[in-house]
Amino acid sequence: MGVALIRTKVTAAIAAAATVCGLAACGGSTPQPTAKATGTGTAKVGGVMTIGSATGIDLLNPVLQTTAWDQVLFSLLWNGLVTTGKDGKLQPDLASSWSASADQKSWTFQLRPGVKFSNGKALTPADVASTLAYYQNPNTATEQKNNVAQIAAVKPSGSNAVVFTLKAPNAVFPNSISRLKIVDMAALSGMEKNPAVTGPFKVKEFVADDHLTLVRNPSYFGSPAKLDSIKIVKAPDSSAALTALQSGDLDALWSVPLSQVAAIQANPKLAAVKPSVIGQYVSWEVDTTQAPFNNVKARQALAYAIDQKSILSAAYSGQGSVSTTNDPLANNNPNYGGNLTDYTYNLDKAKALFAQAGVNAGSTLTWWGVANQYPEWNISAQILQASLKKIGINLKIQNTDISSWPSRFYPAGKSFPGLIIPNFQSYTSDASDEFQFMLHGRCECNWNNDQFDALYKNALATADPTAQKALWQKAQELINQQAPIFVPVQFATVTATKSSVVGLWVDSAGNPHLEDAGFTG
Repeated sequence: MGVALIRTKVTAAIAAAATVCGLAACGGSTPQPTAKATGTGTAKVGGVMTIGSATGIDLLNPVLQTTAWDQVLFSLLWNGLVTTGKDGKLQPDLASSWSASADQKSWTFQLRPGVKFSNGKALTPADVASTLAYYQNPNTATEQKNNVAQIAAVKPSGSNAVVFTLKAPNAVFPNSISRLKIVDMAALSGMEKNPAVTGPFKVKEFVADDHLTLVRNPSYFGSPAKLDSIKIVKAPDSSAALTALQSGDLDALWSVPLSQVAAIQANPKLAAVKPSVIGQYVSWEVDTTQAPFNNVKARQALAYAIDQKSILSAAYSGQGSVSTTNDPLANNNPNYGGNLTDYTYNLDKAKALFAQAGVNAGSTLTWWGVANQYPEWNISAQILQASLKKIGINLKIQNTDISSWPSRFYPAGKSFPGLIIPNFQSYTSDASDEFQFMLHGRCECNWNNDQFDALYKNALATADPTAQKALWQKAQELINQQAPIFVPVQFATVTATKSSVVGLWVDSAGNPHLEDAGFTG
């Protein structure tokens, strides 16, 4: 199984702990490099595409979505006011245009005329307002809570517009709601059988945690889909799934094992599709409020003790990039940069900083991982253990059942002195999205930094891209200097396809897009 797939199988609590906005895309205030897609041929009209994943889809409601794999439905069945394209730029969706007040606290969206749900109901501004109320309802278990919390009010304006009033200025507000999907609240009771949708496909058959069959939606407001139908099936055995892909029983497979990517790339009958800018990163955590890691020198020491290159090679099969500056942003991200310390593996510096923090030879730290899951975590732990041993520090590797993770570390605020906790995040590549994890009360590492929160708030309120980028880089400098988490590697969830598949692309959070997919002639 692929890393992202295993992660989303944990529990809804872990999903909330690690990817509240990680599963919610916030778009891109700065243009992003174009996402990689499948082959360059022209897709013919017609055909049935079958895509597999080791986990099944449990529910259809986009508001209640809990796993990364559920997001494959976002561009197939649902629409938001805005969306992001393969180039990472914000695009109109249900809204044809939008504008902000001078203070960036009021945003008006003009709705696209003539949009209908698949049940025949016309989309109205009231549908947008009622859907946002559904997202904001305290009883709605949605991973978009952070994105809707900023909204003070949503009101229809005239016959075809919606006005959002925000609690604070946000110059990139449309980005932060790009994953909010509009639903027909009057048809909510039929959501899991025959949902009323606005996307290019509609549901034909759904068996939870097994399979889902979609067919072309004749009521779709955009260009008709190339495919007649898409079948989404559960393929729990990764070896059998790869065999099915090679034999043609599957046309695509999401979240393939990273160890298999090189072989897929070498097979002329297959293709490996991944994002150009990675939004997923490894995030080891320590309790920054408890000794020894309440001392910034101990955290900096640990950053130097991480052999990033060996971890990328051995644990992640070389699929990704190292983060020598301990930064959530990949170094090809448009907002990456600032005056950043280079934490390239250096045990001499690690030993000296550990000593200054009172962590001397003979000291013991503990890696608290999980049993029978995440093989890349265990390999990483062994590499770190060997490195620390060279400077006289013991690392005890303690793996426990994955079900105990939420109660031990989530929500943030719990104490775990001396432990190193492996984790990872899945986000879009936008800085406003990737840095949310470091805000007050979010990270299980218990790092609550007023200066960082102020930089984040100011960046959101800054409309000028150059000035905004400077603020994001100041935020990176703070993360870099304080080392509240450890980011040895950025990696991508990979989708494998047959070479005859064209038009399928993967966004920065690792989600495959099939809305424009098809087969060559």
